[in-house]
Amino acid sequence: MSNDIPVPRTTAPASPSGAERRLRVGFITHLDQHDESATIYRDNISLIARLEELGYDSAWIATRHFHSGWAALPSPFAFLGAAAQATSRIHLGTAVLPLLVDDPVRDAEDAAVLDWVSGGRLQLGVGKGVPSDAYHVFQKWGGERDVEFDAKVDLLQWALEGNTVEGSHAAIWPANHDLTGRLYVGTSNRETIRRSARNGQGLILERFGNNPHENSPEGRGDFLERQADSIRDYREEFARTWASERTPYVVLSRSAYPGTLEQAHAATERWYEYSARAGRAVPGRASEDALLADNVVWGEDPEELAEKIFADPSVALSDELLLGLHPAELTVAETAELAERLIHDVFPLVAEKWKHAQASEGDSRVTREVEDVVR
Repeated sequence: MSNDIPVPRTTAPASPSGAERRLRVGFITHLDQHDESATIYRDNISLIARLEELGYDSAWIATRHFHSGWAALPSPFAFLGAAAQATSRIHLGTAVLPLLVDDPVRDAEDAAVLDWVSGGRLQLGVGKGVPSDAYHVFQKWGGERDVEFDAKVDLLQWALEGNTVEGSHAAIWPANHDLTGRLYVGTSNRETIRRSARNGQGLILERFGNNPHENSPEGRGDFLERQADSIRDYREEFARTWASERTPYVVLSRSAYPGTLEQAHAATERWYEYSARAGRAVPGRASEDALLADNVVWGEDPEELAEKIFADPSVALSDELLLGLHPAELTVAETAELAERLIHDVFPLVAEKWKHAQASEGDSRVTREVEDVVR
């Protein structure tokens, strides 16, 4: 397989200097612009083609069942297969495939086919999925979510490697060994994060907290710091396990609205009304508090917005930043226009701050190594 921009993979050896590293930029859509299915699928395939034209490294889609949170896509492989035919360069990611309700072997088959069809552009993010009171309709749902998820990730990894099925002469087909370095685990469980590092898998982090405190304006800072700590844990465990043999990879999803507070609130007002009715948001919050509680940053001035994005400690620790406009209610054309402003006006400023942070970290690491030698 070949691609103009090499797809990241944790199986690649680490660069001795880190000089080859850069912050990659992706865009994430929940396909939540409206409710007309045929049109929204066509429109978002066009959106991904536009993202490729704009220079985005990757396009990611949220996968949820039962229209949870308005996300309209329960079947990512069919949709991304169509998107692959409309594009040639941009990488295509799942953020995330809710593995708990799936058969990992079937997912491995679908992922392998999609990756061959797309020319090796798939980035496979898996997670437990957004909880729903309807998931019991699926077979094998329930029990210990963390334990079951770990087991399913192991089975997915085994299947992606094209192993022979026990008690038969058949192997998983089509084999796609290259995908084993492009599996990203999405979780907030610290032990699962460390386990993913030991397994040589990537890490993908969601944009919002997972308890009422973290989903409040006053708890947002705690949420951001917890995620930064989890990235540090992941990188340390990865280094202990693999040293320079393999490269860790962190994908971070964030919502950023290039506009005023009033514009951001107008675009998200319907979402917060829905969330309050569903018990996911506190009704009656001021617009600024509602956005901060959902970890959305905004700013009409590119420098102001870049500062807000980079104030998040996880950004400097990540390898790929997924920018999105969810939960804004926009047309696909409006989404594309704002995505253009993000990549042309805002992201270069964030990338420059990221580059300086990496240089500072490199200088600090050299100092620590010298001090260790002296001691």
